[in-house]
This record gives sequence, structure tokens and C-alpha cells, in this order.
Amino acid sequence: MREPEIKEALSSYILSSPSSVDRYILEEVALEGGDVRADLVNARDMHCYEIKSEADSLKRLIAQGSRYGKAFEKITLVTADKHLEKALSVLPSWWGVMLVTESDKKKFKHVRRAKKNKAQVSNVLVTLLKKDEAVKILDNLGMAKGWRSKSLYQIQEHIAENLPLKDIKIYVRSALIDRAKLSC
Repeated sequence: MREPEIKEALSSYILSSPSSVDRYILEEVALEGGDVRADLVNARDMHCYEIKSEADSLKRLIAQGSRYGKAFEKITLVTADKHLEKALSVLPSWWGVMLVTESDKKKFKHVRRAKKNKAQVSNVLVTLLKKDEAVKILDNLGMAKGWRSKSLYQIQEHIAENLPLKDIKIYVRSALIDRAKLSC
């Protein structure tokens, strides 16, 4: 099964789970200026799902993963059996791992559940924001004066430098949920 098919099946799987109340799914979420894109994100849980299908390689996984680890609260690799052993040997123990089952390509098997990430970083977390979302945060805080015309990167940096991580987490989660609601 190819990545788009896995992504569609995974979205359905997440949304049909018993705890699926208020799940907001986004695809191809850019961070760090679009340098890296998370395949699927559950905005409510700030849970990133990285998909590596049978046709993919794991070459970029470590580099992608270290960046995801600075932005998301949870990360799960969704992969084919072909990559399972190698992935388990290189991924941090807090990453979840799900297997796309051979017998039914629309079923997933949890190999390891994701644990909470304790290494989020403000200046990477804010890179999940688009410019209008970042300006809205500054507006809500009464800090937008003189910042609307600045570049997205300057605004993101300003937020990262002036807000505590706990507040940035709340604002970014809210922005991603709002973005997901608009895409429904």
C-alpha cells in the first residue's frame, strides 16, 4: 500500500477509535519553513504520524524525527513490516510504532504506544504556525503593533522569545485545531 492509501486509512482509523471525540486531523503539516512536513497530525493531541510505506526508505527518518521531537507532544511511526526491526533499533523509546498489517492493508497494529515527549522547543514549535495564525496570537496578547508587516520567521521568533513554552503549546494547538476545522 502506498503512502496516500495508508494516510487515508490511518485518518479513518484515528477518527473511528473509541476516544476519537474532537479529533482534528491535518495532512502534510509544515514545520521549520516547510523544510520538513509531518505526514499526518492529530491537532488535539499534537500527535505526529510519520508514514514509511514498503516503497519508502528510512534514510531521512532520523533527521525528520529529531525535528518532529522538538515540535510535537507525541510521535508515531506507521510502517510496513519491512522496516519494523530497523525502525525499532533507531527510534527513541518514547516514539510509538504502528504496523500496517499484511493481511488487511486498512488495519493497524500497535507495536509500541507513543509516550509524551519532554523535549519540545519553543523556537521549533512556533514554526508550525502560518503567518495569519502567528499574528492572531500577537493580536490576542496585545503585542501585534509593528509586527504585522514583518516576515513569518521574524514573527515566529518574536513569539518564541516572548512567551513561555507552556503558553506556546496552547496557542499552537489551538491554531492547528482551527486550521483542521477549516479544512473539514
